[in-house]
Amino acid sequence: MAEVRQRWLDALPRMVCRPGMYSHDGFAFDLLARGLLEELCFLDERESDLDDARAELRRFGKTGVAGPFKALFGDERGCVAEVASVFSALFHRLGYLDLDRLLDTDEWSLLTTGLRERFDGRDVRLSEVETWFGSPSLLIDQRIACYAPADRSGWVYFDCFAEHRTDYVPGEGHYEWHQDADPLVRMVRQPAADFEGGLTLTLYGKVLRWGPGWWLRHDTGLSEEQRAIARQLRMIEAADPSQALRPERGVPRH
Repeated sequence: MAEVRQRWLDALPRMVCRPGMYSHDGFAFDLLARGLLEELCFLDERESDLDDARAELRRFGKTGVAGPFKALFGDERGCVAEVASVFSALFHRLGYLDLDRLLDTDEWSLLTTGLRERFDGRDVRLSEVETWFGSPSLLIDQRIACYAPADRSGWVYFDCFAEHRTDYVPGEGHYEWHQDADPLVRMVRQPAADFEGGLTLTLYGKVLRWGPGWWLRHDTGLSEEQRAIARQLRMIEAADPSQALRPERGVPRH
C-alpha cells in the first residue's frame, strides 16, 4: 500500500495543475479528488482531518464544489480548474501537496490589504497580478493563480478566463485557433464566512456574469452620477413590459 500511496502523491501535482487531462468537467473532477482525498486519509488514519475537509466542502452546496462556479458563469463553463483550486488547498493543508512558494506575513499583508478595492469593477490581467504580488504558489491550467500563506490558512485565488478565437488565414485556405496568452482576471476569491462573501468580480467578470448592462442592477462601486443614470434607466425599463418581464441575465428561469 505504501507504493500505491506514493504513486498517488507523485501524480497529485500533475492532477491539480492540468485538471482537464483528468476530468471533462468540474463535477467529474470533484468526484475524482474526493475519492483520492478519502483514500489518502483512510490509509493515514486521519478520520478527524477527513471530517473537517468534508465539512468545508459542504459549504459549496448540494451540487458540490462546481455548483457555485456554474451558477456564476453558466453551465457551458466546465469549471474544472476552479474545482481543482479548491481541492489543492485541502491537499496542501493536509500535507499531501507541496507548493512552489509560501507567502510570509509581510507578503500576505501586501496581497490582502485593499484587495477588493484594487479589483472590484476593474480590468486586470494575470501578468499584472504576478507583477504586483510575485509568482503564485500554484498556477492551475495557466489561468488560476493561487497564493498560499505560510501558516496554511485560507488561500487567495485570481481566476482568469482565457478567451479564444478562430481567424481565417488569407492565402492559406485554413483557420488558425488563438488563445489569449495573458488572460483577464474575472474574479478574486479570498477567505470569508461564505462563498459569495469572499468574491470580488472584476469588470470582465461582471460582464461575463450579467452582460454589458450589469451596472443597471448592480451599481456597487459606481459614482453617484452613474447610479442616478442607472435608476432612471431602470424606471424606463420597468414601464416597458417587453423589457420588464425578461429574466435578468445570470438568473435562471423557473
